[in-house]
Amino acid sequence: MRKRIMEKALELIRDSSYKDLTVADVAYEAGTSTSTFYVYFSDIEDVLFACVREADQDLGRIKDVLNQEWSSDNMAAMVSEFVDSYMNIWEQHAVELRIRNQEADQGNLRFLQFRLESTREIIEGLEKKVAEAQPHCKNPLSLALVLFTAMERLAGANFRALAGATRITRKKLNDAIKELWMMLLVKGPCD
Repeated sequence: MRKRIMEKALELIRDSSYKDLTVADVAYEAGTSTSTFYVYFSDIEDVLFACVREADQDLGRIKDVLNQEWSSDNMAAMVSEFVDSYMNIWEQHAVELRIRNQEADQGNLRFLQFRLESTREIIEGLEKKVAEAQPHCKNPLSLALVLFTAMERLAGANFRALAGATRITRKKLNDAIKELWMMLLVKGPCD
C-alpha cells in the first residue's frame, strides 16, 4: 500500500501543482482511506519526500560513471556517458527531482539537506575530474559546481517552454553541455 500511495501521489502531481495535493485525494486515488495513508506517511510532504528518496537511488549510475577513469583517450565518451546518464535520470524522475529542487530552493531544510547529500558525491567527483584535467586551476570545485548546476537546471527545465520559437531540442542542449564539459576538461580556462 505504501508504494501504491507514492505512485498515486506522483500521478496526481504530473498534471497539477503538488501544493494543491491533499491526503484525501491521494488516499482516494490509491483506493484506501486517509487513516491508512497516515499509517505510512505523516502528511503530503512526507509522501513526496519518500518519492524523492526513491528517485535518488538512480543517481548511483552517475557515480559509477564518475568513478571510472577519464583519460584523454576516452574523455569524449565518458563526458557523453555522464551527460546522457544524468539527463536520462531526469527524464525518468523529472517530477520527483523538480519537487526536491523547488522545496530546497524555497528553504525547506529537509529537502535542502537531502539535495546537498544526494549530489555531494557527484560534485566531488566532478571536482576531482576538473582538478586532474586542469592542475593549475585555483578552484576546481567552483568550476565543477557552476557547470553541474547549469546542467541540472537545464535538465529540470520545462522543455516545451524552452523549445518554442528557438527550435532548441533536448539533443542540442545535451550536446552543448557535453561541449562545455569537454572545454573544461580538455583545454579549460586555467591554461
